[in-house]
Amino acid sequence: MSSTLVIIFLVFGGVLALQFYKGRKLNAMLMVHYIRGFENVLKPKDKDYIYLGGTVGFKARYQLQNKFIRDVDLTLTMLPRQSFLWLPFSYVMRGGDRLYIVVSPKFRVRRDAHLIRRMFHRFGAKIKEEKDLNKENLKVNDTEFIALYKEKSDVLNLLKLLENSFDLKRVGQVSLNFENNTIYCIVKPDPQKTPRELEKFLENLPKTFENWTYFSEE
Repeated sequence: MSSTLVIIFLVFGGVLALQFYKGRKLNAMLMVHYIRGFENVLKPKDKDYIYLGGTVGFKARYQLQNKFIRDVDLTLTMLPRQSFLWLPFSYVMRGGDRLYIVVSPKFRVRRDAHLIRRMFHRFGAKIKEEKDLNKENLKVNDTEFIALYKEKSDVLNLLKLLENSFDLKRVGQVSLNFENNTIYCIVKPDPQKTPRELEKFLENLPKTFENWTYFSEE
C-alpha cells in the first residue's frame, strides 16, 4: 500500500471519528433542549422517559393537569448526525428529525380523519380504514395534503388546528383515530419553536372540536 493511500485512510478515519463525537454531542444537546422545552410549557403532573439507543431519540409520556387532555406521548427520532456515511441517506429518506405526537383526550373522537402531506411517506401511508373513507386532495398555499375522511368538516377542522399551531410545511400527518380514541400528529421539530407549537396544538385542540361536547373530566 502506498504512503498516499495510508494518508488518505488516516484522514478519512479522522473525519469519521470527529463526526461521530460531534454528531453524538449535538444530538444529546438537542434532546436535552427539547425535554426542557416540553416540560416548561406542559408542566406535567407526572412524566416518564425511555431513551432510544443513546442519542437516537427518546419516548416521553406526560400526564397533564388539563380539563380536556389526559396525557401526551411524544417520540423524537433524530438523524444519525454521528454517522458521516449514513447521514445523507437518512436525510433524503426522512427529511430531518421527526416528532410523533399522540394525544389521549378526555372526550370521545367521533370519526376517523387524516391529513397527510403529499410525498411525506415515501412508500405510502398505511391507513387501515382507508377503503372506508372519502379521499380528496387539498392545497393550502404551497402545501399539498391528501385528505381521508367520513365527514369533510373533520379534515377542515384538522387543517384549522394545524394552521393555528404549526408551520404547515413542517407537518407530515395529522389524524383522528376513532378506534383508540387518540389524535396523532407527525412534525419536523424546530428546537426554538416546537415546544411552544406543541403547547398551542394542545390549547387549540378542544377549541377546534368544541362541538364534541361530551367531555368527561377526571
